[in-house]
Amino acid sequence: MKVKFPQAVGLLAFCVTLAPSVLAQDTFSHPRIISVTGTAEIKVPPDEVTLILGIDSRDKDLAIAKAENDRRGKRLLKLAKAVGVDPKNIQTSALTMGPEYTEEKIPKFLGFQVSQVVIVTLTDLSKYEDLMTNILKGGVNRINGISFQVADPKKYRDEARLKALQAAHDKAVAMAAQLGQTVGKPWEITEGVDNDYVPVQRNYLAALPDTLQSQQEQSTVAGGEVTIRALVRVSFQLE
Repeated sequence: MKVKFPQAVGLLAFCVTLAPSVLAQDTFSHPRIISVTGTAEIKVPPDEVTLILGIDSRDKDLAIAKAENDRRGKRLLKLAKAVGVDPKNIQTSALTMGPEYTEEKIPKFLGFQVSQVVIVTLTDLSKYEDLMTNILKGGVNRINGISFQVADPKKYRDEARLKALQAAHDKAVAMAAQLGQTVGKPWEITEGVDNDYVPVQRNYLAALPDTLQSQQEQSTVAGGEVTIRALVRVSFQLE
């Protein structure tokens, strides 16, 4: 069977193009590697605390309820600043208002509730007790959460990452030795997505009764330790 000239030229071009690829496959060899994960965890004392505070006011007159809530809010801001909280670290994150009714078959109007949530971050833990005492006396009737944390976790993350890399190398050396191999240069390094730090949480979801307020005023700060974690995946060449 005869092949027409244009078809022959096309076939020849295809073979010429394919030849380097086949040659490359024959000459290229993936290095022998060992892939491991390394983890590290660092615990450090917190240097700041964030409080999520709630202020609730109720009255059958919405204007009165709102005015009372505003008064408590302003008093909270004043007391927080008095113990050294920077104004930029005081934020109103939510404000809601609406009517309240009984849960009877035919609901009865009880009045209006006005609520606001204020987030306060204190960077001097020596002032924590004073702050708690003041805010509880100043009209805060709900604490949604208290979180002890590290203001700048980056430097601790870097330290944890270095330790995780060392852990990965040590693991690879130990595993390779069991197989009579020697670990060489790293082939690929990736950082795990779950690198993070875990603040110490304190949650108070209900409104504070008088007895609990008294207990809070007598408490001592116990920030615990903040956990900072790192995870890396490393592939090493085997020699």
